[in-house]
Amino acid sequence: MTARPISPTDDAQDALLAARVGTAIAEQRRARGLTQAKLAEMIDLEQEAISRWERGTRMPTLHRLQQLSDALDCSVDQLLQRGSKRPDDQLAMIADALDGLDSDERELVVNFVQQFTDMLKSKHPAKSKRRK
Repeated sequence: MTARPISPTDDAQDALLAARVGTAIAEQRRARGLTQAKLAEMIDLEQEAISRWERGTRMPTLHRLQQLSDALDCSVDQLLQRGSKRPDDQLAMIADALDGLDSDERELVVNFVQQFTDMLKSKHPAKSKRRK
């Protein structure tokens, strides 16, 4: 099996993924009150590597993604899904956002999302029908 040649589109998609993953790493790190230096120490790495990942100039290896997910107490999926256009990934991000809310707060968010999506669907009736 031969690998297909890398195109400029592939490079752009790789850069976009690196930026999304970097943003997710930064968000998870900040949510836990960690500095880049502390996170780097936790996974035995230089702080500059964390900085490069968060800026999207470098992409962590799969091994490093696993270490990050352990250190940040999140799933690798959470680091990779940010900015995804896939409905399943977006649903997982919404579920993550609900984590930590009590029942009444979750119900409030669900009601808001339902009202907001109803409003958006009313603007585009042809798009609101589910494909089967």
